[in-house]
Amino acid sequence: MASDLYDTDFLARLTVRRLAELNKTRAKVEALERRAGALADAEAERRRLAVLGALADRYATLGPALRDMGGAVAELKAYLQSVYDADLLGDSVLQELATGHAVGYCVRLLESLAEPTGAATKGSLGVLELATSTLAMFASRPAAARALADAGAVPLMVRLLSPLFPTVAVVNVANAVGNLAGDSGARLSFRAGGGVGALVRLLRPDVDATAQTASAAALSLLAARDMVIQDSVRYLGGIDHLVDLLASRDAYLAEVARYALLALRHGNVKNQAEIITAIRASSALAKDVRRLDAAAELLRFEDGTPVKAPAAPSSEVRSLIYEMTDYAHSSAGTALLTATRPRTADSTFRASSTAASAALRASYNASPTRPLLTRDYAHTLVGGKDSLLSPLGSPSASALGSDSGGAGAASLSGSPPSPWKISALVEVESELLRKKHLARFTPDELALLLEEMGFDSLDLRGFRVHRVSGAALLDMGEDDMVVELVLPRSKVRKLRALQRAAALFDRIATLPRQGKISEVELRLYLAGQGAGSADVNKVVRLFRTLVRTDRYDFVTFWDFVTAYDWIAQALRIYGVPA
Repeated sequence: MASDLYDTDFLARLTVRRLAELNKTRAKVEALERRAGALADAEAERRRLAVLGALADRYATLGPALRDMGGAVAELKAYLQSVYDADLLGDSVLQELATGHAVGYCVRLLESLAEPTGAATKGSLGVLELATSTLAMFASRPAAARALADAGAVPLMVRLLSPLFPTVAVVNVANAVGNLAGDSGARLSFRAGGGVGALVRLLRPDVDATAQTASAAALSLLAARDMVIQDSVRYLGGIDHLVDLLASRDAYLAEVARYALLALRHGNVKNQAEIITAIRASSALAKDVRRLDAAAELLRFEDGTPVKAPAAPSSEVRSLIYEMTDYAHSSAGTALLTATRPRTADSTFRASSTAASAALRASYNASPTRPLLTRDYAHTLVGGKDSLLSPLGSPSASALGSDSGGAGAASLSGSPPSPWKISALVEVESELLRKKHLARFTPDELALLLEEMGFDSLDLRGFRVHRVSGAALLDMGEDDMVVELVLPRSKVRKLRALQRAAALFDRIATLPRQGKISEVELRLYLAGQGAGSADVNKVVRLFRTLVRTDRYDFVTFWDFVTAYDWIAQALRIYGVPA
């Protein structure tokens, strides 16, 4: 019994001791938990403070920049208020003065924001939008054109026509370019600064549709007034982009693209052919008959363009041939028969206005790109039925000699006994002439080529008097051109460029005096000049956009020399001597 009491007392004391140890352990655990929580709170606060400190250091300069932009907006508002007050007073002197200062400040403000990354960093996108809209507003005022030119606004607008800038700013600048399209000085500065290429860049699929619409609208306004811009858009591949936009889901964008194509094709035969080819090759338009029907106007050549006319009744064609044959055997039968020149986009198209030329075009069943006789050679008439129907006439020796006098000239000077007008422009094939080398050109063929390059009848008088052929022109020096041909310095420079073009063509060609070069010959020439494979591919692609090419001949001599200025510039870009 005593032992049981002892065991019970021992177990009780042991239990109390264990409970005391457990309480002590629990107190230690709770203390550790409180300490760990305090440390976690301290670490979180430290991290928060570190983040706030980093943000404060990063945006420390943002406050002054935003305050500066606020001052810039206030100053621009003051300038615009002065322009408004001058308009209310109606004083032209005050208007010019206030407009000049406002335009100058607006251009300086845009110059400070012209870097795409800088605009976003300073938080000045709203200011950029405000400044570009102000620039577009001034561009719509005819009196501000001079102030914009003096302030250097056109080169700045070319820089801002980039997808890197906000879309709204790009649209405002494109609208400003369109507003300045009527000013010839602004167009010239815009062309020289690469503005056409910037607008074409905005037509690509990776650009916002709003910017594409504004770019197409600006191009339509520019191309409607400038033939050079029409050709530049074609060289830069803009026609393909505009044709792609015809199939856009945005109906307004498609309509603006159609108007741009109409402006590009106006009076430009090569652009018309390019547009027709691009539309026929467009798979997107082929899937949408409604869009294709809306573009049906673009699938036809303009009125007066040498296209394939409807076939005339055979009796009318036969009577026409007989009447022309009878007239050719009369006193006027010694008229000149000259080969016609190939057409390029830089030449001015002239259409026939008489019923005789329409019947002749129907009898020839001409293709859409066949050329016309120039005004200097419009006083020619075929000498017989066979020569009338031949695709390419060649002058006889006696006929060529009639230019300086004789019965042929006398017959041309008088009135023809027939109602047919000798000035009717006759349409013939010219592929053979296109593939001839300059050294093989006859005097009349050389005159056609020079007329294509901008020579008028007065400039060609010396060539006709001295009967200068292509081979003789290649051997002529600058002094001979001035003294013998009596040419101004501007035309002498063109002839020297023609000689350089022929020399470059011969260096690329494999055989002497060959009339066409292939892509292989061009690649071998570029490789021989030290160009790498990547540069060779780039030059060939650029070459195809600048020169009329085909799958077989690649490029003919005629197309090469007429596009020599573009070719030389492209080669110089890649360090190839031209």
